[in-house]
Amino acid sequence: MERWSGGVAIVTGASSGIGRGIAASLVEHGMKVIAMARREDRLQELKKEVDGKKGELIPYKIDITKKDDVQAAFDWIEKDFGGIHILINNAGMAKASKFFEAKNEDLESVYNLNILALSIMARGAIESMIKHNKDGHIVNIASIAAHASTPFPGLTSYFASKRAVKGISEGLIGELAEMKSKIRVTTISPGLVLTEIITKSSQKLPNDQPILNVDDIANAAIYALSQPPNVAITELTIQPVGESIYNLSQGARKACFP
Repeated sequence: MERWSGGVAIVTGASSGIGRGIAASLVEHGMKVIAMARREDRLQELKKEVDGKKGELIPYKIDITKKDDVQAAFDWIEKDFGGIHILINNAGMAKASKFFEAKNEDLESVYNLNILALSIMARGAIESMIKHNKDGHIVNIASIAAHASTPFPGLTSYFASKRAVKGISEGLIGELAEMKSKIRVTTISPGLVLTEIITKSSQKLPNDQPILNVDDIANAAIYALSQPPNVAITELTIQPVGESIYNLSQGARKACFP
């Protein structure tokens, strides 16, 4: 990670969970982290936690589904920091319902954040990296659901959106290679992770439900970012020992979406 020290990273969904963990880890490794989320109070809490570490965390309140706000953010970063080195595309959501009963606004919310906003953030990051001739790195957070052949009943829109994330990453890798760009793209697909969605749920996981911690995913991101410039970790699937797609789909639906 030494070559990224002093560089600029964007982390979306940085106010909690995986995004919060990765943002804190990047600060510890000496990066200037633009921590993006809608909950400014949580970003300020995170800033206090990491103050004094090797790098710096800059809270940035934003709803990344608003395209004009995203463009304004990239313009500000260009002006104040001269572009970025790393993008952690983490922000995401799920809405539980049978697909044929889903409300239009719920489908739009999931797809706008998980697919469209992620795509626009990636495009902005690549434009910045190319402009400044930076061999940057984009990490897209997907889900083990993107690899599952077993259906996730009640979570079809989420399932589909995470498959789209995987496809977007694969497409970017091909396009960047065709351009002979050194920008790398990694997809991280976690199994069930212990985040606020689970800890604050009224429905609790079974005691024997395998589960990952946020630090497990942060460590995976650092692993991918730490590779030498000639090595690309294009995909990481990470599951707790003992997790199967079946028990994941049943446990996640019960615990996360009562």
